[in-house]
Amino acid sequence: MKATLVSLLAMVGLCMGCSSEDTTEPSSARSPTATGSTGTPVSGIVGRWQQVLTCQELASELTNAGLEPLRQYAWLGQTSSTGQSSFVPGSPKPTQDHPCRGALPRKHSHFFDQSGQFGSLDWLGGQVDDGRYELVGDRALQIGQVTFHYRVVDDDTLFLTPVLTPSMRRQALAHPEQFSDAGWAVSVAYAGHPWRRVPCDGWC
Repeated sequence: MKATLVSLLAMVGLCMGCSSEDTTEPSSARSPTATGSTGTPVSGIVGRWQQVLTCQELASELTNAGLEPLRQYAWLGQTSSTGQSSFVPGSPKPTQDHPCRGALPRKHSHFFDQSGQFGSLDWLGGQVDDGRYELVGDRALQIGQVTFHYRVVDDDTLFLTPVLTPSMRRQALAHPEQFSDAGWAVSVAYAGHPWRRVPCDGWC
């Protein structure tokens, strides 16, 4: 998969589960590599979905997901398709205790098209993530190797929740400064925060 950074950790990257998986709520980095899409695209989710993301929300979601060490790197990955930072110029370097000093809110959107293509767009309208998605169960979809539960309300509001397995968490915590499926998944979902349907503008 291609991709410039999209919602989590430029260096770290960023769900719910069965008996061996932990359910969690939820940054931007490239999607995990997909193995191909064999499922039918989810018709209810086809469209473009947008919200304004904040560093504080992402840091909170990483803590909720048991990935607190990733907090200081999370917003570093929230760059535009042209490399523009999401920190005020001259901001102090993010730390574990203060990961969001100088962080700017950023509009962000995901799109799901009818053919099974997933992607993300930055606040400038540039694409910063891509991949394939497929239906893998009742109200569940998979992007690359990561599963998300989803809920569409009144056809105009989307909620995503990532399925984080113990192995995904271990990998992320072993190297919190690097891209990880778990960090990426948290940054894509922003679990509990609504994504609103907006015009596709050619993306879906």
